[in-house]
Amino acid sequence: MSSSSSIWRKEIFEGSLASAARRAWNWHRAEFFALFPPSTLAFLLDRGERRLLLRVGPSREPLQLLAADGQELAEPVSAEEISASSVDEALERRGATRAATKIVVEVPREAFFVRRFDAPLAAQPDLPRLLAAEVERKTPFLLADILHGHIAEPHPQAPGKLAVEQWILRRDLLPALLDGSGLSVDDLDIVQPAPEGATLVPSLAVGRAVEAPHWERRAALILALVAIALLVIGVAVTVWRQERDASALDAEIVDVSRRAADARKIAEQAASESRLLATLREERAKYPAFADLWEEVSRLLPDGVFVSDMRLVEAREGERSIEIVGLADSAASLPALFDRSPLFAEAKLTAPITPDPIEKRESFSLQAKVRRNP
Repeated sequence: MSSSSSIWRKEIFEGSLASAARRAWNWHRAEFFALFPPSTLAFLLDRGERRLLLRVGPSREPLQLLAADGQELAEPVSAEEISASSVDEALERRGATRAATKIVVEVPREAFFVRRFDAPLAAQPDLPRLLAAEVERKTPFLLADILHGHIAEPHPQAPGKLAVEQWILRRDLLPALLDGSGLSVDDLDIVQPAPEGATLVPSLAVGRAVEAPHWERRAALILALVAIALLVIGVAVTVWRQERDASALDAEIVDVSRRAADARKIAEQAASESRLLATLREERAKYPAFADLWEEVSRLLPDGVFVSDMRLVEAREGERSIEIVGLADSAASLPALFDRSPLFAEAKLTAPITPDPIEKRESFSLQAKVRRNP
């Protein structure tokens, strides 16, 4: 079941969807190219690539300078001109440079050894590496002695396979093929078989394996690198500023937290003192002040009374009383004096009255409750 589902997914994603996306892209590109005149389109698609083509055959033909689309750009280059000067000078006289020009040699197809076989469609990305590894294993050639290239097309009869052609050319044949052209093997970039009709032909890399960059691409690459460098610098500066701001903010938070803790402590202390003060004020408002009590006691006691001790005590919570110890001419009448006062109540003698033989007076101890303020 898992094998059939994987095959089904492969058919959907690698078959139908891939072909549909490829057809949509081809249609979109064709419609976009149709918006421009042919001359403008050729100018836009021209990336500066040039091909100096040498066709090897029974009759030696001059080299043709072609654009990327195959259009001839200038007069042919003869072998005598190359021998008299050099390939670089011949190209410069025709407005081209050696760095942007690939020298291509078309060799008769009979000079190639061709292998034809089928390969799985999944192996297409790794096909160049696999073919290079199989040269010495499946052919009589050494990899260092040959040039090789390949063509891979969908198999006409097996949808999941590729029809592969590997073209192999011996390197020791190149000097004889170039004889009389003014070129050497070191000048070559690409060797390819002579085309027949509309069939595809492989390109066998000889010298430069990659396309030579021109100044526009160098400028674009430099600008891209500068943009990436500026982006990295910008990100680094942003991160550094954020870290710096975060450190400063952390320091400010610590300072503010410390000050807030101090302020909170001061506020708690003030609140505690305020509560204490409020409690004292409430307690003071409940009873008369001690000075008022002292003044009232002084008013109530007759002239013949001498006070030796006077204390304000709180016998139990919410109840105060005043205790007076002293000498009087007549101590028995003192409670009645305190009961008539608006500040005292329930006055009584707390100890027996005893005569003092020295002072010739009566010793007394009196207690009276302090009335609450109305």
